[in-house]
Amino acid sequence: MKNHEIARIFSEIADIHEFRGYDIFKIRAYRRAALNLEGLSQAVDNLSHKELLEIPGIGKDFAAKIEEYLATGKIEAHEKLKEEVPLGMLELLVIPGLGPAKAKLLYDKLEIKGIDDLERAAAEHRLAGAIPKIQSKTEENILKGIEMVKRGRERFPLGRVLPLAESLVDSLRKQGLVERIELAGSIRRWKETVKDIDMVATSPDPTALMIAFTTLPQVTRLLLKGPTKSSVLVTDGIQVDLRVVERDSFGAALAYLTGSKNHNVRLRDMAVRQG
Repeated sequence: MKNHEIARIFSEIADIHEFRGYDIFKIRAYRRAALNLEGLSQAVDNLSHKELLEIPGIGKDFAAKIEEYLATGKIEAHEKLKEEVPLGMLELLVIPGLGPAKAKLLYDKLEIKGIDDLERAAAEHRLAGAIPKIQSKTEENILKGIEMVKRGRERFPLGRVLPLAESLVDSLRKQGLVERIELAGSIRRWKETVKDIDMVATSPDPTALMIAFTTLPQVTRLLLKGPTKSSVLVTDGIQVDLRVVERDSFGAALAYLTGSKNHNVRLRDMAVRQG
């Protein structure tokens, strides 16, 4: 469902508004809208304009932004707001106990613009004294929080990644360039956490499919573009790999790209023994 993606954007808009010192009532409105979208049991892409307006906290303005995201994959107001804060500033907000107000103080007083800057300042004990209510114990907790966030970058909860992965597959199917496409890797194995998103497909026009894949609205950075394999970064820095294979190889490729390393080693051993 797109609910979680739009809720994340509304929450980020609220964070930027708070960081910039904008209207507190608008901040609360965005947070309420995000919370209600997260708890909604229906997918917003299946709702009419009238039904969107019936969601608590979703007025005409928020409904229009939801519809804009469903149509384009982004919200223009959000894109413009992101230009008002330093790159890396928003990632500070995921550190436990560090909200927009403290992030702004860190930026104004110590020119801290991201997690790496904050980690150095905390390790050098430059936070205590410079920022109200931050003592040496708080610095220790911040360093622990940074360590936790960096570990979390390596793997993501399945519940967070699966809706995004399914939306990517759905977007490519709608392009009309795939014969078959499936999620593979740890998502297909239903692991509790996943490192990236793997997809395998067959297509009558692999070149056109790769162009469509690497220019999806969710893509934030191109890592690799080839005739049969491309890799991109999407929302939240998650890597997505797409492989295009021959029609007759689809089943084998799906099995290979789904299996863990040890599973595939065992399969190869069995195949060798059987000639």
